[in-house]
Amino acid sequence: MEKTLKLILDKLDNLDQKVNTMDQRLTTEQKRQGDLLYQLINTVAATNIKISETNERMEALETKVDTVVDDVKEIKNSMATKHDLEYYDLMISEHSREIHKLKNS
Repeated sequence: MEKTLKLILDKLDNLDQKVNTMDQRLTTEQKRQGDLLYQLINTVAATNIKISETNERMEALETKVDTVVDDVKEIKNSMATKHDLEYYDLMISEHSREIHKLKNS
């Protein structure tokens, strides 16, 4: 009976050691998971900052592009077209001929 009791106690000791080992592994794994979670949180925070900076830059670029578009519209509205230039060329040529006729008459 003592042998049986000793065997049972030895088995209990072995089980207790295994449980302690598993507790240590679990604690180590929990710490590792916590560290990874902390790194992930820091990475997400840094990414959010970069996204905010990028959004600010995009807004500034959109403003500049809007200004350029408005400027181009203004230029298009005020510039002479090819048709206008052809007309002016025709009129200048016609006036030059009339002036030449008047001088030579």
